[in-house]
Amino acid sequence: MDIRLNRVELLRELVPMQGIVERRSTIPVLSHLLLRAIDDRLEVAATDLEVSLTSSCEAEVEEEGAIALQAKKLLEIVRACEGDDVALSLDSETQTVSLAAGKSRFKIRGLPADDFPTLPSLEADGAVEVAFPTFKKMVGKVFFAVSSEESRFQLAGALLEQREGALTLVATDGHRLALVESEVEGLEAADSVLVPRKALQELLRLEDEADLHFRRGEHHLSFTVGRRQLICRVLEGTFPDYERVIARDNDKHVVLPRQSFAAAIQRVSLLTGDRARSIRLNLRDGELELTAANPDLGEAREDLPCEYQGEELSVGLNPDYLKDFLGAVETDTVRLELKDEDSQCVAYPVDGDDRRYLCVIMPIRI
Repeated sequence: MDIRLNRVELLRELVPMQGIVERRSTIPVLSHLLLRAIDDRLEVAATDLEVSLTSSCEAEVEEEGAIALQAKKLLEIVRACEGDDVALSLDSETQTVSLAAGKSRFKIRGLPADDFPTLPSLEADGAVEVAFPTFKKMVGKVFFAVSSEESRFQLAGALLEQREGALTLVATDGHRLALVESEVEGLEAADSVLVPRKALQELLRLEDEADLHFRRGEHHLSFTVGRRQLICRVLEGTFPDYERVIARDNDKHVVLPRQSFAAAIQRVSLLTGDRARSIRLNLRDGELELTAANPDLGEAREDLPCEYQGEELSVGLNPDYLKDFLGAVETDTVRLELKDEDSQCVAYPVDGDDRRYLCVIMPIRI
């Protein structure tokens, strides 16, 4: 390998790879990136055996070759260097890369490219196309509800459903559920698949205005955005029937200013415990009272004007779940639909751009 390429371009491709590599793996090569100089480009790849990310950048290739280099250290070196260009040359006998940028010179020991795992690939046909900014916003609106418990593997991801003219993402951790549905032209065939949490997390980190091309294989999913392709395993398991969880008979509706509501929740929740995270919402005509009590810390109360008419109602909710929803919403006002203290709260944005967006939050007995 003997190549020269733009340092900023290389840095732009190294940064997204850092979330993929396994730094604590018992397999040393998984903490490395595969660099392959071929034709007029440098191909870069990272994998943890479950999720892989590949990309490339233009390069002047004098001699083709490949090597695996430690991901974090390579990023630190390229970021610290000065100069517009980076030159890389490989000594295949010692598996050492010489890196030159500006007045800096480094020699980096690597691992043979053959030690790097074989990356999965999917057929190029049958792709679903959607604007990546749209899809990324959808992921951001449900990601907080994805379960982080490894034992609940069927909830450790989001359900991606496609049907004629619409794309839907649903996530739940058993205590709350988030659903977003957007109109997407050109979708015809109905299909659904579970996308694992880490793949969603890495898609959120990507920055691109291009279209996303989504493909599904027998065991893998592929997301291609510009020069980058993320491939992950299909998450096995049966996702719950989420439509049955969404309450249809909540007859008490309250409309609130989003930012004021979020700020009040933040203040009141200061006096909740680390384990017992709960606040009480007390509703009466035109006013919402938020309270929290902790025997070791004290009590908090705040009143907030709202649009509500009906009988008084009191319900306990997790303040973190409310804040996650309010942080994902883009509208100035939100609507909560309630029934009684034992029924779930369903939260919606008011006049949002999505075809449908909601968050179901289960109540807490206080």
